[in-house]
Amino acid sequence: MIRAAVLGQDVSRSQSPAIHGAAYAALKLEGRYEAVSVDAAHFRRRVKDLAGEGYRYVNVTIPYKRRAAQLATKRSPAVEMTGAANTLVFRRSRAGGLEIFADNTDGEGLIAALADMGVRLTSRTRVVMIGAGGAAAGALLAMAKRGAHVSVLARRPAPARALRARLPERWRPRVTTATLTARALTGALQEADVVVSAVPAAAWDDPALCQAIEKLPKTAAVLEMAYGASSGLAKAASTRTPRYQNGLPMLVHQAAHAIGVALRKKPPVAPLFRAVGHPPPKARRRS
Repeated sequence: MIRAAVLGQDVSRSQSPAIHGAAYAALKLEGRYEAVSVDAAHFRRRVKDLAGEGYRYVNVTIPYKRRAAQLATKRSPAVEMTGAANTLVFRRSRAGGLEIFADNTDGEGLIAALADMGVRLTSRTRVVMIGAGGAAAGALLAMAKRGAHVSVLARRPAPARALRARLPERWRPRVTTATLTARALTGALQEADVVVSAVPAAAWDDPALCQAIEKLPKTAAVLEMAYGASSGLAKAASTRTPRYQNGLPMLVHQAAHAIGVALRKKPPVAPLFRAVGHPPPKARRRS
């Protein structure tokens, strides 16, 4: 039987158990998936304990994606370039020792969720991304890889610059960084085709940031990685564009990719969407 879990600071309301449970059913596999909340001091020990108890893999969420990457004995190219991991797969070496393979499927989840919205990133696409944490790392890599021009705005500029510096040198000219202020956001949004929010929903409790959304072009697409209760961004974006989506589809898509990495079998996404009460994506249209 497959045993797996999601680890984070507080995952008591995580949708991951429903998503992965639906995936096992779709793949006709027997499995049990749990939500495990853990504090920073015990994260490393908890991962090792789960591996020792026979867990096949764990998914990692806020705020431990960088810690997860550091734990790995082998890393995917995405993890090497971002320094963040959302999937740890446990394997045994021929000598019987524990091997931990780290991957980051956030970027693929983002690209798939944008595609569901009718967005295809090209060298002419202008993206504004708010935030520079672990989730932003995978997203930036995926967008830069597809040639998009990305402006990264973060409260602390150093992490944003670090994300840019980890990218292959040939992609860096298409990525700019700036300190997140209402004024900077207002200026960046005026020519944005896509907005990606990689910050907690509470960050949009700031009225000045929400007011900046008034400068968003009405044709722009907005994807907010957070999901759950409606945020200030969701309310502000709804007055400017019909193309707003919270992070639930991204969560489903990245989970499907993570399961493919861990089990070498990628599930169909429709049952996963139904498991969290979200309509499955229709046939994708490109724009």
